[in-house]
Amino acid sequence: MIVVLPQIKILCKRSLCYCAAVLCALFLCSCGSNDELIEQKPDDTVYVTFKVEGLNQQLHDNVQAFLNTMPAIAKERVFLFNREIRENTQKALRAFGYYHPEIKVELPKRDDPNATEVVVSVDAGKPLFIRNCNVEILGEGADYKVFSDLLSNSSIKSYTLLDHGAYEKLKSDLRSKALSLGFFDVELLSSRIMVYTEENFADIELLIDTGKRYSFGKFITDETTDELLKPVESLMTLNEGKPFSTKEISDYQSSLTRTNFYRSIDITPQMEAIEDYKVPLKVHLERRSNNLMRVGAGFSTDEGPRMLFEWDKPLLNSSGHSLSSYAKLSQVTQNAQVVYKIPRKNPNLDYYYISASQTHTDLNDTLSDRSHLSFHYVANDTGVWRRDYSIRAEYEDYTQGSEKGYGWNLMPALQLSRRESSGGFDPRYGYSLNLDLTGATSGISDYSFFRALATFKAVVSPTENTRLVMRLQQGGIFGPDSETLPPSLRFFAGGDQSIRGYGYMDEAPHNSGGLKGARYLTTGTLEYQFPIGIANSRMAVFLDAGTATDDYKDDFLFGPGIGYRYVSPYGTVRVDLGLGIDNGSDSDVSNIRLHFAFGPEF
Repeated sequence: MIVVLPQIKILCKRSLCYCAAVLCALFLCSCGSNDELIEQKPDDTVYVTFKVEGLNQQLHDNVQAFLNTMPAIAKERVFLFNREIRENTQKALRAFGYYHPEIKVELPKRDDPNATEVVVSVDAGKPLFIRNCNVEILGEGADYKVFSDLLSNSSIKSYTLLDHGAYEKLKSDLRSKALSLGFFDVELLSSRIMVYTEENFADIELLIDTGKRYSFGKFITDETTDELLKPVESLMTLNEGKPFSTKEISDYQSSLTRTNFYRSIDITPQMEAIEDYKVPLKVHLERRSNNLMRVGAGFSTDEGPRMLFEWDKPLLNSSGHSLSSYAKLSQVTQNAQVVYKIPRKNPNLDYYYISASQTHTDLNDTLSDRSHLSFHYVANDTGVWRRDYSIRAEYEDYTQGSEKGYGWNLMPALQLSRRESSGGFDPRYGYSLNLDLTGATSGISDYSFFRALATFKAVVSPTENTRLVMRLQQGGIFGPDSETLPPSLRFFAGGDQSIRGYGYMDEAPHNSGGLKGARYLTTGTLEYQFPIGIANSRMAVFLDAGTATDDYKDDFLFGPGIGYRYVSPYGTVRVDLGLGIDNGSDSDVSNIRLHFAFGPEF
């Protein structure tokens, strides 16, 4: 039995009353605070901005950047930040060697509600110059030209203006280059800028010890990667004992990528496993799928709608053989081709391939069925000219205008090509040059002839957003059968990549039944592209000219016009309106033709 004393009862009652009162007070306060939040007025604080005067663009931008790093300053409190404004201005100027500035800070008038600008007027004064500059590279890297080049290209030299930013950049560049070359023990022994403000000069001492250069160690691979490395043994450049270089690793990885054998390539230096100054490399490769299939669609005014089906087997065996095939279907041409590639030494630059194709053409006055088999050897070991030597066997059954026939040719051929560009679908500069030489003799072929075709394309950028595009093409057929060859070997002009304003391959000498093709071809293009204020878009004005002729007695054809270019992530869309002008025609009416194409300039 529990007995509760009267005093305890009274105390409990009082405690309950106090708790109830506190809860009521909290509830009322919370309600009141909500009302206050609802009725609270928006912040109407006025903040100042900075205006810098009296400096050149470089100094102005740096001072402005330093001032903009300050927190937002209310107008009524800006007078409290006068010292900070001056200090930030001085720091910005000292970065470029100006240690004696005269700074005047003009605050906005308090009684003018529209005045919010703090005007910082600066006379930078004379900059400090570097009196003695002692920069030394010690260690094994002391004689490396790459370091001396960095020093000679830097503005940090005796009797030049002091620039703290350039000094920090030089330190960073030297260290980064040392690490990229395998000087992993590089050490900054001394880094001092001694400023003598009264004399207005500075002395610099920068001593860097590269230490010993590390070399490549062994490859660390798994069983699968070992097998996948066999087809590319000739590409190996990261031999054990060779001086370490991140560029060498990048170049080797790029070479492996160009083979098209691998889906994934991972090469990682194992810094934790270094022994005797040798860095092991962990290499992991994943092969591409055994069967790669792609389907594409497109459109051009030359060929109309077209479909493309591709089937590739990028790596057939440990010798690096590969197989690729495609079928291209359009209104005017249906073509199927199979190519079997066999590496000789370098699968990217030195290889054989066998090509077989079947082509049906129904265009203008040409109806042709052509069977083709060729054996090629490709050499690009110089890295400049790609040389393709081949023997081509072709049989063609054709109707060209009123002329019907068939022909068999066994033709030795040489293709020379060279291409350079700044890269991407819309290069700022670049060029391509192609030369195709082929011929046959009546002893082993139905025809005796020599055929040459040279094509040059170039793009340059006079300004950042303009392009100047040029194209030249010259071809000729020589020999006793030069006028009776199958149509695939004759020349025709006209179309998106020839003379705009004319139909695709629609210009050539005629016979009684229509087009018969030409012995010679000459075409040229000059095109200027300029921005129009729309993102990724340019307008173009162009002039095409040329002829397909047997004797150059015919007048040249001209195709001036205008166009539109849209640079998409997948290629350049080109829409052109060409005016075909034929001065030798009896008609006074010129052709107006719309041309549409999609793809790179070259």
